[in-house]
Amino acid sequence: MRSIALLAASSFLVSSVGATHLTDSLLNKVYNVMEEINVASWENGTKSIAILESKYPELTVYSSNSPFQKLDGLKSGQISEIIDIAQTTLQNRPNSNATSSSNGTLGGSSLLQDGAAGDPPSLGIAVLLANATTNNEQVKGIGYGDAATSQLNHLLYNVPRTSSGAISHREDQAQLWSDSVYMVPPFLAYYAVLHNNQTLLQEAYRQCSLYRDTLRQDNGLWAHILLGSGTHDPNLWITGNAWAATGMLRVWATIKASSYAGDMSSQMDDLKNWVTEIYDASQSYITSDGLFHNYLNDNSSFKDTSGSALMAATGIRLSTLGITDTYVPNSLKLLAAVSSYINSTGYLTQVVNPYDFSKQGTYSPEGQSFVVMAYAAYKEWDSLGRKGSTSGKDDPLGSSSSAFKVAVPAVMGLVVSTVLGVWSMI
Repeated sequence: MRSIALLAASSFLVSSVGATHLTDSLLNKVYNVMEEINVASWENGTKSIAILESKYPELTVYSSNSPFQKLDGLKSGQISEIIDIAQTTLQNRPNSNATSSSNGTLGGSSLLQDGAAGDPPSLGIAVLLANATTNNEQVKGIGYGDAATSQLNHLLYNVPRTSSGAISHREDQAQLWSDSVYMVPPFLAYYAVLHNNQTLLQEAYRQCSLYRDTLRQDNGLWAHILLGSGTHDPNLWITGNAWAATGMLRVWATIKASSYAGDMSSQMDDLKNWVTEIYDASQSYITSDGLFHNYLNDNSSFKDTSGSALMAATGIRLSTLGITDTYVPNSLKLLAAVSSYINSTGYLTQVVNPYDFSKQGTYSPEGQSFVVMAYAAYKEWDSLGRKGSTSGKDDPLGSSSSAFKVAVPAVMGLVVSTVLGVWSMI
C-alpha cells in the first residue's frame, strides 16, 4: 500500500568518486541489497522479475529461445530464488480461498492482503513458475497453481472496474494508477500463454489499451493516478511512465513468445507503438547530467535515479528485442548517470520515496531491482553487438569503479533487520 511508509529512513554520508560503469563486485552488492530490503508486495514482485532477468534470462519473456518451452522438465532447485519468493508469498497469503464478487458470482482471492488490487499480481509469475516446477505443490493448504488461478479470478471478477472495463489498481474503488500496467497485464499474459488461452491474452492487451485511454496526456506521456477519490496524482511521474512502458513491453514480448503471435500482430504493433510513444515524448526531458526529474516536466522536482534506471533498462530492451535502437544512446546516458549514484555498499541513492511518490527518499527497494534489470539488459545488448551505440568508446558506460564512498549509520542495519520477511498486508 503505497501511501504508507513501511520503512524508516536513515541518512547516508556520501562522497562521489564519479564512476559510471559498475564493477561486477559492486553490481553484486546492488543485487544483495535488492534481496534484503524488499517489503511490499510490488517490491517483491519486481524483485522476482529482476532475478529472472539477471540470473535466469532464458526463462524471461525477453528470451529469444522459446522461454515457455524451457519450463518442461525444469526443476525447482534450478530456480530456487524464485521458488523462495513464491513460497513466502503463499505463506503470507490470506486463508480464504474464495470470496463472493460484487455481481454474485464466485471469484477468487488476492495472493496477498493489500489495499492495492494491482500490486500482488506482480508476484504471479513467480507463483506460476513455482507451480510449473513443483506440480502444484501446496503451501499452507493451497497449491501454487490454484493460488495463481485464484488471483486471476479475483482480478477478473472481484476487483472494481471503470465504466470502460479497466481493472482498478485499488481494491475499494475504481482508480487507475500507471504502476498497475507493470503489475497486472504481464501476469494476465503469462498465465494466458501457459494455459493456451488467447482470450485472456487479448484481455492483457485490452487492459493496456484501457489504461492508456485514461492516463495518456496530449504530449504522449501518462498521468500517474486518475479517477476515484483520495490519493490523486495527475502529474507526469517518471517512474509511472517507466512502469507503463515496461509493462506494455513485457506483454508484447509475451505475445511474441507465444503461439498466438501471428494472430495478434496488430495488438503487438499497438503495444510497440505505445511504448515508443512514451519514449519519444520523454527524451527531451533528460537533463544535461543524464537523469529525469521525478515529475518529467517540473524542473523544480528532484532528479530521480530510480525511474531513470527503469527507463534505461527498457530503452535498451527495445534494442535487444529488435524493435528499435533509437533510444540506446540516451538509455546508456541514463544508466551511466544512475550508476554514479550507487554507493560503495550497493545502495542506489537520490531516489524517489517508494511510499510517497512526490518526495525524495533515502533508498528504494524497487530502484535496486531497476538497476539489476538495467545491467541485465546492458549485458545482453553488449553480447549482441552493441547496436545503436554512438559513443565510439570501448566501454559505452565509461570506466569501471565504485561510484560512491558511504558511511551508513548503524541504525540502518537495525531498520532493515526489523522488516525482513514482512510483506505489504495493510
